[in-house]
Amino acid sequence: MHRAGTIEDLGCDYVIIIRAEKGYNQEGSAEKCKEILRLFQKHGAVNITGARGANYKGNVLQASLDSIVEAFKDGNSPYCVFDAKEKLESFLIELKEKDFGLSVVVSGLYDTVKSICDRIGITPHTTNHSLGVWGNTALLPDGPVLEITTMCGHGMVSRYLVDDLVEKIKAGSLSIEKAGIELGKPCLCGLFNPKRAERLLRKLTVHDKKERVNTGVKGWAL
Repeated sequence: MHRAGTIEDLGCDYVIIIRAEKGYNQEGSAEKCKEILRLFQKHGAVNITGARGANYKGNVLQASLDSIVEAFKDGNSPYCVFDAKEKLESFLIELKEKDFGLSVVVSGLYDTVKSICDRIGITPHTTNHSLGVWGNTALLPDGPVLEITTMCGHGMVSRYLVDDLVEKIKAGSLSIEKAGIELGKPCLCGLFNPKRAERLLRKLTVHDKKERVNTGVKGWAL
């Protein structure tokens, strides 16, 4: 995942993607994945999704986990995001014990993820590093807005939705907690972190900051 942000903010953002391989272990994988969806919840994931295509029910910010589990079929993939490294570690410990035989991808700060793997006895098969965004980056929003929108890997969270919700928070008509949930609803992959979004929204709505920050939205500066 090509998330933007500071080390401090990214320290509360860990993505899990689990897949079965077509022609190898996909057939009959749904029951294992349904159990994994329940494990996500058990270990405190802040967003979860699973079923795809005609079976898609949304993420847990807009649908119940029961409905997502019920709709899950072979070939679908369970996804989640944790907001603390301790939750990630406890999940990986139990996942290792269960030994489902599925491909597991963990996205997060490399040093943190690697230290957890070393501590619990997991050897990563492959490591990929994000090299940032290339091209006409002048078109991208700055600061906390970009950090919010890049939490959806498919680009479904609009900078203008951030703008609208920030205005509502400033007007007192919407809480930061509810805004974090609203931002995550368009995220098809269910990897948007609403708890991290709350922290970033606070940066956009605090009035007593000494340093002015260009938010990239409607020319706002805080």
